[in-house]
Amino acid sequence: MTRGLRELAGSPDLVGLVAAARDAGHEVMLVERPMPDAVSVAALGRAYDLVSAPGGAALLDAGGRQLDFEAGPLPAAAAALWARLAERERGADPGPAGTGLVAVGGFAFRPDREPAGPWAGFPALLLRVPALAVTRVRGRTYASAAIAGAEELLAIPTGFRAPAARALEITSERPPGEWMLAVAAASRRLAAGEAEKVVLAREVVARADGAVAAAAVARALRAAYPACFTYLMTGADGTAFIGASPELLVRRAGTAVTAQPMAGSVARGADEEEDELLAASLLGERFLAEHRVAPAWVAERLAPVSLRVDDPGLPEVVRFTNIQHLATTIRARLREPAPNALALAGLLHPTPAVGGLPLDAALGLIDELEGFDRGWYAGAVGWIDGRGDGELAVALRCGLLWEDGARLFAGNGIIAGADPAAELEETEVKFRALLGALVA
Repeated sequence: MTRGLRELAGSPDLVGLVAAARDAGHEVMLVERPMPDAVSVAALGRAYDLVSAPGGAALLDAGGRQLDFEAGPLPAAAAALWARLAERERGADPGPAGTGLVAVGGFAFRPDREPAGPWAGFPALLLRVPALAVTRVRGRTYASAAIAGAEELLAIPTGFRAPAARALEITSERPPGEWMLAVAAASRRLAAGEAEKVVLAREVVARADGAVAAAAVARALRAAYPACFTYLMTGADGTAFIGASPELLVRRAGTAVTAQPMAGSVARGADEEEDELLAASLLGERFLAEHRVAPAWVAERLAPVSLRVDDPGLPEVVRFTNIQHLATTIRARLREPAPNALALAGLLHPTPAVGGLPLDAALGLIDELEGFDRGWYAGAVGWIDGRGDGELAVALRCGLLWEDGARLFAGNGIIAGADPAAELEETEVKFRALLGALVA
């Protein structure tokens, strides 16, 4: 693979680059977090794909020809494929984090199943080595070209823009009352001992009176939720998976690992006093009971591959524009040879924050009570570089977009004694994160 790395002058708009490339017919991926030390990557075009395949994961070239294969469960098989590709490319200076050999993408909530129905454009796992990666890290921007001539993608002009949507018609795919009955059933079964916790999600469809442009949605999400992971992944069928996730699944930098599971959320208050009261409620027993299982589970999963897992201490309240979450930051130091970021994501996914506990029992309840294919919702999205470093977020606060509409997803952790009406209202708060970004 011919590869080149250079620093770019100025600070190009990554969303604008992705929008222009997509309008020109190129495949694009984006993970952006506009914070001082964060890494953001815009992936333009395609050089290679790591993709789910029967019995494992395959490495494909730009024409779809299989170059390598690894048998086994996803994403562990893809992590092994990535390690082999990185070893073959090890001779070149990788540059800063997220540059050089880099892949952007993610995997489904159930990576053992190929998504169906509206998710037809997304395989169970897809990580793309782009023809050109544009990476912003610590205020500097770099272009990593995987093929000759790839930097021409920087000069693609902005395409035609159809009239933007100004109004939405929102329908629940499942009547709210029926979803509340599912929550009540889950609560009873948890009280009977089937599981400790299960996460149940809802799906709504938003139909617009104009175009729902993925780039415009990404910009709106970035402006409204600057501390979140803004992501945009394009499907083979022209759909786009887009969102603004508050939750870090895993970050690897050398042997240092960070995860920040979130479980438990309330709305923001109308004023500072109400805001503080709502935040204090997150530290009450109802929310702590839901939350405490997630960090304990993450620490337990990291322990076998770590020299140490630091005591995370007490959870904290993390505030965003319209919602507050209970979060615990977990840090660990990996043993050598250190698993790469994708392998670590496979160890941690799905956390109790998006699945439940015990996991197998929770997944059974989800299959029985939820009533739709999650696809990439509550899966993972992010990037990995040639060192094995990377950052993956939990794919939350998200939607699957087409030309004039979107499917939106939001879920809650359910424990014994859950109030179905309160759980329904919490999902409505989460839906607002994306609904406001869909219209001009």
